[in-house]
Amino acid sequence: MTYKFQMNHWLEVITSSAPPTWGVVGADGAVGYATGSEPTTWTGYRSPADASANDHTDLGYGEDGSGNNRWVRTTSNNNLELAYTDDITDSSAWNNVNVTGRRYNVKWANDKWIAIGSTSEDDILTSTDGATWNSVDVSGLGLSNTNITSLATDGGNNWIFGQSAKVYASTDHGVNWFMLKDFADGSIIHEAAYSNNKWYVFRTDVGGSNVAEKVGVAASASSGSWTDSADLNIGDVARAMFASVSTGSASESTVIVVNSNDVARSVDSGANFTKLNNVLSHGSARSVTSDGDGNWVVSHDDGRMSFSNDDGETWSSGTASGIQFGTGTEDIDAVAVDKILPL
Repeated sequence: MTYKFQMNHWLEVITSSAPPTWGVVGADGAVGYATGSEPTTWTGYRSPADASANDHTDLGYGEDGSGNNRWVRTTSNNNLELAYTDDITDSSAWNNVNVTGRRYNVKWANDKWIAIGSTSEDDILTSTDGATWNSVDVSGLGLSNTNITSLATDGGNNWIFGQSAKVYASTDHGVNWFMLKDFADGSIIHEAAYSNNKWYVFRTDVGGSNVAEKVGVAASASSGSWTDSADLNIGDVARAMFASVSTGSASESTVIVVNSNDVARSVDSGANFTKLNNVLSHGSARSVTSDGDGNWVVSHDDGRMSFSNDDGETWSSGTASGIQFGTGTEDIDAVAVDKILPL
């Protein structure tokens, strides 16, 4: 085992020569997985098997409270909002969890899961094992009725989430939350990430409807100082962003935003972005992630996948046709990998 220094503390990093396992979730109960740095062989199934009313929205990877691997997914269903498994390759191994209010993003860090989503309950959910969840009251934040979809962690005790144009933070591992930054420009935060001692939020409608898309960068979860990138010009329907240590320089991070079959890519921690037009093998990109070793995977509509092995510079098709989930393909809303955040 090795350690890396992030956000003023050392993080334990479990190193393994095993190839990465990628997981995906999507509409109508779609769940799938593939292994390797060039994931082209995907296996799909539906969970629950009769899943026409169960659109999965996110997938997280972490631990079960005893140091064992665990996957947790979120679902747009008022009775099966969360589910967990220790083996994503086993369609019968999922355990459903009924909580109050739908959740749209879930992540693990430092022995804690956090799930965010609907603001109707004025709470954040936390768990030590991904199975039993507790509610943290955040009614004092005065959140709007806009669903929360963005969540990021530094792997220690610091977390952020975004809602509308505001960033909220916790510096005590999700116990207490406060408003960190109000961009106050009518923009919408869709995704958040952390890598190499920097926080990132991806925003559309910066300066007005369909005016600009930018990535905000900050060095602290306790300071409201953020720096915006230039306009990515990637489209106001873009939703997906991820950040991972750059293969070109260990002191920098690669940040990637995807939309349709286009990519906006930075290899200097969000300072500068290059627009790569029509580089993805398929259109309607919906999510993106990396394993921290220069391998990236993007999910699309109709069960299609793209991947990169050179830190997002060039891309290949991960599916000759869409992943089959029993009968038919589905739009894939989230992709995750069996690596502990941050990357």
